[in-house]
Amino acid sequence: MDINLPVLNTLAGSKDHSSPVHKLAAVIDGFAISLERDSVYDGIPAKTDDYELVFCLSGSYKRTIGHFVFDVYPHSIHLVSPAYIHSSEQSSEDLLLYRIQFKKEFLTTNFLKENILDNLLDVNPDYPPIYGVSEKSFISIKALYEKIKHESVEENAFHLPLIKLMVMELLYEMNRACEKCLLNSTRHLSRQYQLVNQFKKLVQDRFLNLKTVQEYANLLFVSSKYLTEIVKSETGQNALHVIHNRLFLEAQYLLSSSGLSVKEIAEQLNFDNSSHFSRFFKRFAGVNPSEFKSR
Repeated sequence: MDINLPVLNTLAGSKDHSSPVHKLAAVIDGFAISLERDSVYDGIPAKTDDYELVFCLSGSYKRTIGHFVFDVYPHSIHLVSPAYIHSSEQSSEDLLLYRIQFKKEFLTTNFLKENILDNLLDVNPDYPPIYGVSEKSFISIKALYEKIKHESVEENAFHLPLIKLMVMELLYEMNRACEKCLLNSTRHLSRQYQLVNQFKKLVQDRFLNLKTVQEYANLLFVSSKYLTEIVKSETGQNALHVIHNRLFLEAQYLLSSSGLSVKEIAEQLNFDNSSHFSRFFKRFAGVNPSEFKSR
């Protein structure tokens, strides 16, 4: 069995490695599945080359994926795309979830046309990629995860094509749940929600070069005052904080995983100098970048 993907005891970045973890895991080339239980996750951002399909059985935690911040709750399924930085925190002690990691090539190589898979993976970009499922769907989805885990461990004849078929079924189930969530939602009718979502997506794409609310307001053809008001109304956050928080996430990610020096990171994030970057980072983290990096 080829082992290319790591199976993690917890979601990226456990604070307390002595906390109880129950894990049933299997890994094959381009694919991994695990059953995970842990009560402590930290908020250090991570980014991988894999998609993650996470099914919450019990408990809860807070998830950040790109510009979306949302609560994960029991009987929900959510997708993590390799296109975005993500982090997890504030998990409850009764958290239990299934997690599948897979590379896109795992499903497309000699199995499925790429455009069909793209349609399944590109769920509605205007909403957080988490969807609640009915009790009936919960039972069937849980059974799918358990069967995938069994096939991954046993490696009986035809286990790979069967696993791929079942992962595809999970993706269809997620998209079905997505459609139901959208049908029951009235938020898409709100012009304010759409504008705030456009702002967040712009921040995601342009945060390295655009640092002021006015610059984003110009792109959205509204005043900075109006943009600040509706962002506060929809999210409870100041618009400038949204911009700075995206910078801070990127700084955390680079400090923890890139191997770049503090000066190089400051340059990459387009700060005037490393001192300016250090002051900015300490306002969020409570420690300077060098201290954070050494930890």
